[in-house]
Amino acid sequence: MLYPRLLGGDFESLPRALRDFHSAPGGGTASGTVEVRRECGWLAGLLGFPRSGSGIPLRLQVIPDGEREVWIRRFGETELRSLQRLEGDLLLEMLGPVRIFFCVFADHTGMRFQSQRARLWLFPVPLRVEAQTWGSDSGWEFRVRVARVGWYRGVAVRVL
Repeated sequence: MLYPRLLGGDFESLPRALRDFHSAPGGGTASGTVEVRRECGWLAGLLGFPRSGSGIPLRLQVIPDGEREVWIRRFGETELRSLQRLEGDLLLEMLGPVRIFFCVFADHTGMRFQSQRARLWLFPVPLRVEAQTWGSDSGWEFRVRVARVGWYRGVAVRVL
């Protein structure tokens, strides 16, 4: 399981809903709602960023695939698919030709993701991403901000 390996001993300090989701054998599924705001249409489109809106149904599915995880996010009718894996002590997220390397911090409230660098194929790009989750026993809230592209925030609960 990716997140227990990434976070080491800090994984156990996470709120129960996040621990359960990220350690579910066979992956996890969650649903909720999300608010999205796009700031740059063409760049957002290139990255597969969903269109602006409020109360958008969200479906998240995580499928383990060897040493990596397939993340499928459905914002209404828009699907954003990525792969996540470890790259040294960083989390690497791959969205098509875009590679984003994150430093991930965890504590009793949730997780914080800070991009360290990004590439388009082999070329460095100035893409800055910050994300945060706040968990409880039953679900979590999240916020993701991609500089000059947009942001989304919402709530999710694990689907059993």
